[in-house]
Amino acid sequence: MNETIMLPVDYQGASLELPLTIVPLGYTYQLHIEVEGKTLIFEKDDQGEYRVIDTQHDTGTISKGLVAAIVATLQAL
Repeated sequence: MNETIMLPVDYQGASLELPLTIVPLGYTYQLHIEVEGKTLIFEKDDQGEYRVIDTQHDTGTISKGLVAAIVATLQAL
């Protein structure tokens, strides 16, 4: 069972609470984060940095700065 937690992200002076679900995949996991009604799927790359690997919707309206703020928050955890 996947449980959703709230991820606090600071972006442009505002504190956002984004729903995050950890999805286990064998020996690794993905983080599914809902942003503006769209789901961004993050996982770690070979260097251990988080990156968006897939989306379930067109993300044209989501700011690259917001994605960078999410990545920075995940790296700080």
